[in-house]
Amino acid sequence: MAHAHLRDLLGSEIDDCPCGQPHRIPTMEAVLQTGAISQLPRLADRFFSGAPVLCVVDVNTWPVAGKAAASALRSHGRRVTMHRLDPQSEPVHADRETVDALVAAINDHNPAGLLAVGSGTINDICKSAATVTDRPLITVATAASMNGYPSAISALTDRGVKVTEPCRPPMAIIADPDILATAPPRMGAAGFGDLLSKNASTADWLVGHVLFDEYFCGFSAAVAEAAVNRCVDNAERIRANLPDGLAVLMEALLRSGISMVLAGSSSPASGGEHLISHLWDMTAHWHGRTPSLHGEQTGVTTLMSLGLYEKLLALDVDGLRRRMRDKLLETTPTDFDAFIGIHFRDLGDAVRPFARQKYLDGESLERRRELILSRWEQLRDAVRPVVIPAADSRSYLKTAGAVCRAIDLGISREELTFAYRYARWIRNRYTVMDLAAELNLLEGWEEIILNLV
Repeated sequence: MAHAHLRDLLGSEIDDCPCGQPHRIPTMEAVLQTGAISQLPRLADRFFSGAPVLCVVDVNTWPVAGKAAASALRSHGRRVTMHRLDPQSEPVHADRETVDALVAAINDHNPAGLLAVGSGTINDICKSAATVTDRPLITVATAASMNGYPSAISALTDRGVKVTEPCRPPMAIIADPDILATAPPRMGAAGFGDLLSKNASTADWLVGHVLFDEYFCGFSAAVAEAAVNRCVDNAERIRANLPDGLAVLMEALLRSGISMVLAGSSSPASGGEHLISHLWDMTAHWHGRTPSLHGEQTGVTTLMSLGLYEKLLALDVDGLRRRMRDKLLETTPTDFDAFIGIHFRDLGDAVRPFARQKYLDGESLERRRELILSRWEQLRDAVRPVVIPAADSRSYLKTAGAVCRAIDLGISREELTFAYRYARWIRNRYTVMDLAAELNLLEGWEEIILNLV
């Protein structure tokens, strides 16, 4: 079933998964073909109980696909109201304030359904607002830039912190490869970078499973695997921004998003590499920098996670024990709170609740180390098949025209160092950065890992 055609996965219910959990995929259809917008009236008839539709766009997506989508609906007798997320033509941000503004517009217009026309930011805003207002959603994708279209989470900035919150996925997704090809080539390259993070994130998911007996679903992890390999094989066509290459990429991104729905979390596609990217977004204002595309960042940060895994997997239990002889530094809860405030500055109060969930005093850290040692060989056996060399991942990124270096994102060495040391504190998800830090190896490998990017 993991390698089933996309259409066979959509809308399916699986009750006999080896993981023991039932799975349901809420997204019912994905139309991935030339002229896909012509299918919009049929989809609206299927998923919207009434006539009015609120079409959510920005200054870029309205001429690319929004105008055609609204026209297709109107020609079939539907009343369509257009809502611009950027009335002043300023960049749209997926934050709580923008979601609240869209919720207010939905309450004012009382549409039967919501039509999101855009990519990552617009998709996340609309998923959150549609969930709050209990409206069905159809999404028209304008770029193959990320894997979140069918996912059941949205990534928002709340009080300065990048958070994910549960939401209902769209009922249907429309993706015309010819429209995807009108987006700048860097958008497809970013989608490729987001997709390639799967190896690092799945490794993190497995580590949590082996060490803490956390839930893991091999079926969820495998859903995107074959599609990822197809994207690697089509990397040059993705780089050329050709519709057929972007169609392959888009299908892979949809499968990656579906894998998160199956897992009930973002774990199959978001690990430590995403935490670094999120922290760069959160701290961009410290440096007067505009954040880069999400997938551009995660392509780079994946190289850091894979590099850490390569170093860790090279150690056996004896080698690990020799490197853990240093006496642990005791930190009191008060000292730790002060540590978070010093390093995260204006974000300290918002980050602290997440960081406290990971805090370990000296005794707890000793127990954690013994747990890691006792399960180390099991951990290595589980993770090895998943981790690919950072050099291979870099080669794939280059072939697809994706960014491989932090400097090309405008990330300074100072920002790179800060994120490497502290990104693990912004989310209560165990990652390779936590593993290396608890083994007292993160700091010692800093120069080696940062030189990878």
